Amino acid sequence: MSGLAASKMPWLVPVMAQLTTLATQQRLAHALLLSGMNGLGKAQLANALTAFLLCRAPEQDSACGQCKSCLLLAAGNHPDWLQLTTENSSIGVDEIRRIIDFTQGSAQQHGNRVITLPRAERMTESAANALLKTLEEPPQGCYLLLQSSQPQRLKATLLSRCQRWDLAPLSEEALYQWLATQYQGAIPAFVYRYTGGAPLTALALLNDAQAPQIESVLLQLNDFLQGKAELTALVKLLEGRADTSVILGYFFNTLLHKQLGLSAERLQRLQQSYYRWCRDEQQILGQNKVLALSALLLEAKTLLAQR
Repeated sequence: MSGLAASKMPWLVPVMAQLTTLATQQRLAHALLLSGMNGLGKAQLANALTAFLLCRAPEQDSACGQCKSCLLLAAGNHPDWLQLTTENSSIGVDEIRRIIDFTQGSAQQHGNRVITLPRAERMTESAANALLKTLEEPPQGCYLLLQSSQPQRLKATLLSRCQRWDLAPLSEEALYQWLATQYQGAIPAFVYRYTGGAPLTALALLNDAQAPQIESVLLQLNDFLQGKAELTALVKLLEGRADTSVILGYFFNTLLHKQLGLSAERLQRLQQSYYRWCRDEQQILGQNKVLALSALLLEAKTLLAQR
């Protein structure tokens, strides 16, 4: 990790230090799983570790950035690095065969070889089984860096062969302190709970000017539940958004956290209604989508009115 990258993402510095220490001592596992929610910097950490492992003159915890290997990597042309990317919704056996073929070669720069596999949870069962054979007998000097925000979807046998590094969300205080160094404007109070403590998600939300829009939607949701806004206008506002499920999830979780004098039964019903809507939302099209969203909001309003 370069000094600049470390200063931008300080929560990754201690993890990177541990990884590079293990690598220097030749105790780093050949298969690593970097896990954690989106927005914690898994890809950045994988890239930094890749650079360190391929560098011919690494510093204490970072690549030198100047050797031939570092220059090749910066140009995206390093022959000993493979990043497996696919536009498909799943990672199949054909993609895993690329990994297997890569591991059977020799390092062209006479150092390590590194494979990075983002969103590893997309592997099909057959793909995971094919990868297991490589993990059982990893080639010397070859490292596989898997990344996943949903590690529970990975096969248990695959997990058992990876050294797992879980990235934790930032605390509320740490998140706001870091955002203050990266963003000059006002930071809404809802950002921490809305992003779950994921700093990169929070910063993107602020830089893309999404925060004021989301805050406005949350206020209108609150107004609707209090009988101060019309259902039709609220549904129209929500139905065209790609982040409607996230907004509603945050809003309902906030209500559940506050409880608002609701019985445990009504709290549970509200939560179940939301989860049911999330489950079905992707399968519903056209006017039925509007009706489903309207039904969810009306049910929430009815439940909250029965205090």
